[in-house]
Amino acid sequence: MRHSMKISNGLLLTLLLLGGTGCSKDPGAARSDEKVLRLRQAVAEGKYETAIDLALGIAGKLPLGPPAEEALFLHGYVLAYGKTDFQGARVPLKLLLDSFPKGPHALDAQRLLADCHYWQGHYGTAGTEYRKLLSLSPKEGAAYALFQTAHCLLLDDKVGEALETYRTLIEKHPSNPLADAAQLMLANSHLKLQDYKAAKNDLKKLASSASDREVQKSAQRVLRRIEEDGSYPRGGEEE
Repeated sequence: MRHSMKISNGLLLTLLLLGGTGCSKDPGAARSDEKVLRLRQAVAEGKYETAIDLALGIAGKLPLGPPAEEALFLHGYVLAYGKTDFQGARVPLKLLLDSFPKGPHALDAQRLLADCHYWQGHYGTAGTEYRKLLSLSPKEGAAYALFQTAHCLLLDDKVGEALETYRTLIEKHPSNPLADAAQLMLANSHLKLQDYKAAKNDLKKLASSASDREVQKSAQRVLRRIEEDGSYPRGGEEE
């Protein structure tokens, strides 16, 4: 699975607007706010080295104050997406989660930390971190956490657990766009297990009712291939 390393304009706009309009009577706080604004601007402009220096300047002093949480997140974000340094990104993200476990950036930091392990191929650890994401946000991050957890299990050859996790996503979050993708992964897994009857059932559901048009097309293509390819057993497949 390929992942984009580009920072989206929408996210950059969010970063620039978050907390940027408030005024403080504390001169020290005002200086911190100014540094955070400069950090956001550096990220928005793709000035990654400057952003890293600014983040270290904000979060490199103890005790860590509120501005440090955003600085740590942006530090990890720039290392992951701007530098593709997943190992390095884990350090500020872990510090953020240890220091601000219930802070406004904790959910995004937990997701990115799990993703970094996943992108590095640490599937067992990534699965653990995705389950932490699920516990942090049972509603907001649930579908993504389940989807990625299932991937990790599948890549670790824990096929049975992976299938159950995909099914859990489909059953608990049927309207989420990832439910279609999970159904397609179920079909692919059944094909690998040579369970063609189950694979066809999965594909038929997607071919007729998937909300994601691309997933629907993929299901229809694979279904046609199964029905046309003589190497697939036909006996006993139909309901």
